[in-house]
Amino acid sequence: MTTDQPSNSPALTAEQHEQLLQASAQLGTAVAEIIQAAEPALRELGRQLAELLAALQQVGLIDADGHPTHPANRPAWQSPYGPPRRR
Repeated sequence: MTTDQPSNSPALTAEQHEQLLQASAQLGTAVAEIIQAAEPALRELGRQLAELLAALQQVGLIDADGHPTHPANRPAWQSPYGPPRRR
């Protein structure tokens, strides 16, 4: 039995398969353009974040893993809103 459908897409006609390939290529091109346009801004953002983390480490607010170096100013069980009201 011979058909004009591609063997990897039996539910599509040859024309539909070609349209799908063209649309996929257009989408790939559009995504590549978006990534290329965003790359400089994302690189700058990464540089600024690295600079911020280095500054926070330098003043001793965070350790090398990014965790706070100073304990909280209150016990973990204490509410930040103060003690409960008396009824």
